[in-house]
Amino acid sequence: MRKAEREHVTKVSELGCVACYVQAGVWGTPGEIHHIREGQGMAQRAGWNQVICLCTNHHRNSGNGKIAIHSGKRSFTDMYGSELFLLNLTLDNI
Repeated sequence: MRKAEREHVTKVSELGCVACYVQAGVWGTPGEIHHIREGQGMAQRAGWNQVICLCTNHHRNSGNGKIAIHSGKRSFTDMYGSELFLLNLTLDNI
């Protein structure tokens, strides 16, 4: 990872979970970096500039009334929007 990519990922991480923002209007929930896969092809992930922050429950665990993207992508996108929508929302707020 290059310095500029590391700085970008740090900003995204500091912003917090984008799905929590969509669900509750709150930025700042600590989370994990998720590489978007929309438009990337089978088993491919995007580069370091195409990442969003998702809390553990929105990323992989599904809990506390939250749907995890890795547990049910269709349900996740129905509830919170597409990965590209969430990426654009993230980029507009960093």
